[in-house]
Amino acid sequence: MTQTKGLNFLLQAQSRKSLRTFILFAYFAIFQILILLQKPFVQLDFVIIFYGSFSLLFAHHFYLHYQKDYKPQALLNFFSYFFDFIIMIYFMKSFPQLSSFLLVLQLFMLFVASFELSFVSLCALGFLASVGTSVINLTNFQSGSVQNLLSLTLFNLSYVAVIVIAGQLKNDIYSMQIDLTQTRKKWKSQAEFSKTLIEKMPLGLIVAQANSHVIMQNSYLDKKIKLNFAQIKNLVSRQNNRGTSQLDYTYMSPGTEPKILEIENAEYFDEDVGEALSIYLLKDVTELRQLENDLKQKDKLATIGQLAAGIAHEIRNPLAGISGSIQLLSQDNDHVDPDQKKLMSIVLKEIDRLNDLITEFLDYAKPEKKPDQRINLKSLADEVIQVVKSHKEVSSTLRWDVHLTPQFVLGYSEKLKQALLNIIINAIQAVKSRPDPVILISLTNDEKNVILSVKDNGSGISPETQKRMFDPFHTTKPKGTGLGLAITHKILDAHQAQIIVNSEIDKGTEFKIKFPI
Repeated sequence: MTQTKGLNFLLQAQSRKSLRTFILFAYFAIFQILILLQKPFVQLDFVIIFYGSFSLLFAHHFYLHYQKDYKPQALLNFFSYFFDFIIMIYFMKSFPQLSSFLLVLQLFMLFVASFELSFVSLCALGFLASVGTSVINLTNFQSGSVQNLLSLTLFNLSYVAVIVIAGQLKNDIYSMQIDLTQTRKKWKSQAEFSKTLIEKMPLGLIVAQANSHVIMQNSYLDKKIKLNFAQIKNLVSRQNNRGTSQLDYTYMSPGTEPKILEIENAEYFDEDVGEALSIYLLKDVTELRQLENDLKQKDKLATIGQLAAGIAHEIRNPLAGISGSIQLLSQDNDHVDPDQKKLMSIVLKEIDRLNDLITEFLDYAKPEKKPDQRINLKSLADEVIQVVKSHKEVSSTLRWDVHLTPQFVLGYSEKLKQALLNIIINAIQAVKSRPDPVILISLTNDEKNVILSVKDNGSGISPETQKRMFDPFHTTKPKGTGLGLAITHKILDAHQAQIIVNSEIDKGTEFKIKFPI
């Protein structure tokens, strides 16, 4: 069947018409050469019949070739070939010595007709050619000439052979055409399926060359992950330089929060083009990493809770004894000089501070109950802001930019006040060194969350500190206990709220809290 691939053009009507005209022109050229070179062909009657016959044939074929709105019809096609064969038989009758030359032309035409006519019409056309050739040869038959009889037999067998071979070839080509059409449909269907699969898959896909040139990407990158082309190129270059099969990539698009992408890559060598390609799969794991961090935080809480339950009383009991003893000693005015009393006062203050730390530590380790009070966050935030503004350590140059709308959530009022107070205090401490300190507090909502934001233009928080800022006892302040933000995170976690920190060094920090509606 592979041998028939080059004959596919015969299935097209326009191609068949062109082939018929070409064959006719080729034979006309051959005869023209013979006329000029061979003496028998320069006879006047031959020239008249030759040019007259071929003029009719050319006129017929040019009419078919340039006819607009040509629609192949079985009967018209048959008569078109019938006309050609009548002209050739007439030419053969006029010059029977040229029968062999005209036979080849008839066989070519019969072969082309097999792709356009039905088997019955083709047999009728072959029968016409056979009868015409036989009558002409019998008319000129010389008695006792076995050669003429043999030639006549071969002529007729040639018609039969062409009809049989052309019919089989036509069936093979049509069968191959059907198979090819079905294969193309399958390829098209598979291509559409692959395209749909790539576009609808819940992952970003990038295919890049060895020089990091991106040759393919799906729409998930732009629509869901919102990566622009420059970020994609940077990502591919980083991945190629690292040479690892998996990494996390943190990025931020304008107007969006930081996102974490998990990237997996594989190498593929395309043997057809001899090129190595890199395939990257990108998955947004921001929420997953947040959940992992929350689980780690809860594990720390559980550990601290167990520690607190075991040692809190063991620490407080000795402190109570020490505090009582110091107080008794300080009341003995006869044996205690002023310097000793001053030292005793310092010890008592430190004992009180240590007691406060233990109380804060126990509060942090205590399990939170599920909040069930309906709270107006606007009223709560207003109250906390007023308390902070009235504090003597708050600079009078601090500008407050507050935009609050009434929003309601389920929670514990006092706990949320404590959490918000800790965040605002951190913001105040961050802007102390600024010549124009500003704190912006807003309360809005979207379709899924109530969003409370506290933003400052302070010194910012380094990436290393951001990773540990909610860990218990982690602090960057000389006098801090490291429990303020840890308690804040625990309170918000009990309210099923998500806390997001966006910070840039020397530009400021934003704490964004999302309460589920």
